[in-house]
Parts: sequence; C-alpha cells; structure tokens
Amino acid sequence: MTMPGDDSAPPRTPRDAGERSVHISGVTGSVSVGDHNSVHSVYRAGAADDEAHLQLLEAIVEFRAGLAQLVRNDQTRSLDAELADTEAEIRDQGRATPGRLARLGDLLAGATALTGLLASGQGLVERVRDLVGM
Repeated sequence: MTMPGDDSAPPRTPRDAGERSVHISGVTGSVSVGDHNSVHSVYRAGAADDEAHLQLLEAIVEFRAGLAQLVRNDQTRSLDAELADTEAEIRDQGRATPGRLARLGDLLAGATALTGLLASGQGLVERVRDLVGM
C-alpha cells in the first residue's frame, strides 16, 4: 500500500524492446506519430474563403476600432463581443456560420444608434445583410 506523497511506487514490468506507446491528451496544429513521418500544414491566418467574408472581416475590424472610441456600456460590450467572435471565426475557419451571422444581424438591428453614429456602421450592416441574404 502506498500513501499520498509516497514516491515508492511498485516497480513497472519491463516492456518488449519493440513495444511503443503514445499518449496524446490534447493537440493543436499538426502532429506526426511514428518513424520517418513528415507533416505539412498550411495555415491561413486572417484569410477568408470568399470575397464576401473578406469584406465582412474588413468591416468588422473597422467598426470595432470605432466602437472602441465610444463610452462602454452593456450594448457596446455585447456587440463588441459578438463582433470579436465573428472576426475570430472568419480568421480561423475562413467564414462565419449562418447562426453567427444571424445573431450579429439581430444585434446590429438593435444597435441602429451605434451603427448610424459610426461611419463604418452602414458598411458593416450591408456586409452582414449580403451574407445573411436579407
């Protein structure tokens, strides 16, 4: 019997010389396991799959820069959080999901005072509408 903190664990049984094991608990990026493997990865940091998503990404970045200049309140924080998530999704996946675009569209529809206040607001609203199909 071993007690907590006792480093005297029972001896391990020796493994066969040809036996190998791998334990992976989490992976980000590319992984190669085994002898003589090679891995090639292509990362598209900041890339968008199509012109519409590229335009949306640019509009989000521009609008968020303007939004950062305004007084922070619950509305600006929730809008900025959704914009940040949308930006990250486009950068990581190349596009925003329809559900995310719908949520963003709803938030923008309720924030007409903000989108009208910032010069970049109308362009952002138009990019989202183009992608949502409104």
